[in-house]
Amino acid sequence: MVSVYMTNVTSLPDPREFPEIMNGLPEERKQKTLRYKQLNDRKQSLGAGLLLEKVLRIRGKSMETIRYGEHGKPEIDGIYFNLSHSHDIAVCAVSDKPVGCDVEKIEEVTKRIAERFFTENEIAYLERFEEEEKLNEFFRIWTMKESYMKMTGEGMSLGLKNFEFIFRDKVEVYRENNLCSCTIKEYEIPGYKLTVCAEETEFAELKHL
Repeated sequence: MVSVYMTNVTSLPDPREFPEIMNGLPEERKQKTLRYKQLNDRKQSLGAGLLLEKVLRIRGKSMETIRYGEHGKPEIDGIYFNLSHSHDIAVCAVSDKPVGCDVEKIEEVTKRIAERFFTENEIAYLERFEEEEKLNEFFRIWTMKESYMKMTGEGMSLGLKNFEFIFRDKVEVYRENNLCSCTIKEYEIPGYKLTVCAEETEFAELKHL
């Protein structure tokens, strides 16, 4: 079962002014948070770290047990997790099998971004929609791509055009013309797109922490 949690970071204090808010977080997360120049970036990083700490505590784990895999993806024995944040939202997905998540605020993008990063089939799919719907569908595909790359642990090294999504009765992922064994789950957050990709097939409802 994949569990997905979210939190709103707007009410968090600036960790530069109130460093005690980071007590309990690993030194690496503290330093990463403080390196950001923009306040909202610091709050996003802080919110993601605090959310992960809560989620791991629910699972009986601690931040100190985190290690890093082949591609630098953090993991804990017996638990797979992934973080994402955008604007006011931070998200954490956790599972017993590999999992990736991505949340993005829906905002204007240029057509060139799709042409640069999407496959011909994905661009053709987008062209079916009028402008407002097309924007929503763009972020559907974008978050699906990000969540898949994060699930595999390959990240951007995989290349966004080296796999594609086909929209049938359910969303399918193809890589080198082969159907991938994973499940895509979309969650509704007003003004945002949130997608989780996992080797699991069962997903819990989105929980707010």
